[in-house]
Amino acid sequence: MTQMLLEACASKLEAPHSEFCETIIVGGGMSGLGCAHRLLENSQSFLMISPEIGGRVRTSPDGRVNYGAYYVTADYEHTLPLVQLGPRVRLTDAWFHRNDQRYRLISPRALKHLPAALRFQHDLRMFRKHFNAMNAVAENHSRRELITADPLLRATYHQSAAEYIRSRRLEGLFSDYIDHLLWASFFHDPYQVSTFFLLAASLPLIVPMYTFEFDSSIATAGFEDKILKDSIARIDIHGRQPRVVTKRGRVFRCNNLVMATPMDITNRLLGTLAQPIRGGIDVSFYHVRGKLKANYEGKTRNFFPSEEGAIISREADGSFLYFYQQDQIQKYFDSYEVITHDRWHPALFFHGSALLNSQPSPNIFIASDHDVPSIENAYINGRYAAALVLRHNLNSGSKSLHPSSPTRAPQMLEQVIC
Repeated sequence: MTQMLLEACASKLEAPHSEFCETIIVGGGMSGLGCAHRLLENSQSFLMISPEIGGRVRTSPDGRVNYGAYYVTADYEHTLPLVQLGPRVRLTDAWFHRNDQRYRLISPRALKHLPAALRFQHDLRMFRKHFNAMNAVAENHSRRELITADPLLRATYHQSAAEYIRSRRLEGLFSDYIDHLLWASFFHDPYQVSTFFLLAASLPLIVPMYTFEFDSSIATAGFEDKILKDSIARIDIHGRQPRVVTKRGRVFRCNNLVMATPMDITNRLLGTLAQPIRGGIDVSFYHVRGKLKANYEGKTRNFFPSEEGAIISREADGSFLYFYQQDQIQKYFDSYEVITHDRWHPALFFHGSALLNSQPSPNIFIASDHDVPSIENAYINGRYAAALVLRHNLNSGSKSLHPSSPTRAPQMLEQVIC
């Protein structure tokens, strides 16, 4: 009895400080933005809580150089309207390095790899057909459902890249070229990821890619007043209404909670609802002004094999980005002045084949690009989380709902592919 009285008193003391929101979106990256846009389209009430807008679209202090998501491709249907395109990324304007030799993409060295390159291109085009079919319906279906429903996507998701490379006799092509490019995507040995991620990260080889500047004013147009610049200290998921406490001491209750944060943060905050996730990969980098050594001058980018673990990119403003596995900046630069030196821990999740449950409880939803990384897929997955919110509201009797009607994933995939 005494304990019940104490809890009742605590509840009364807390109530005046607790604010209610129908839906709270934790995180203002591309997943959170995709969720917010779809809720806004359906006239839904929500609050976005995030210390910043853009998430992994992290930039230099002046906003001109991307440290996180670096490029968009021409088929990023959802996120192209949110960015301003920069120069096209052309791999022909790059040095490739191996065993103290440097060479270009188009060179006599490449001729011996032509048959393998044609096989790899065929595989990429086939994969892209299935990948785009999945994306076409992913606003209304989970990635777990869609990947499981498609035999090619399912097989590649659970196959190691090393097995794929050997089976398709691509070792030489990868050793001289593709390995370099994919280290710049994974910051890790590409042989140790899945075939699905390898092929997805290789799609820019057959689709034009561009640097970009993210425009947060366009991304938040129409809901600027629904954003709280703050971070989450803890979440209480017990009871019918999740309770969110921010680091600045604000307390919120909600009917729907959307977690649009990196999965290590999501899992820490959700506690018992934490999901099995893939292993993380750290990313370390310098942003500098300086002078490259002679062997690395003359091209926009320098790509190195995964055992060396490095990429150097000359940016439009004349500065350089140097991403590395081991800090050897003095090996590449005669002189340099550091603008930023940082490490993300972790930045990406590529080890393993875990697929998320996007709705671990009736009113808690996960919006993330964990299952299919990229800012485009993060945005699409955010829209799917919003669809789940709309469906939950409809089932619980909330008003102003216009959710998309889901159909069975295999049928929709078959329609799009055919």
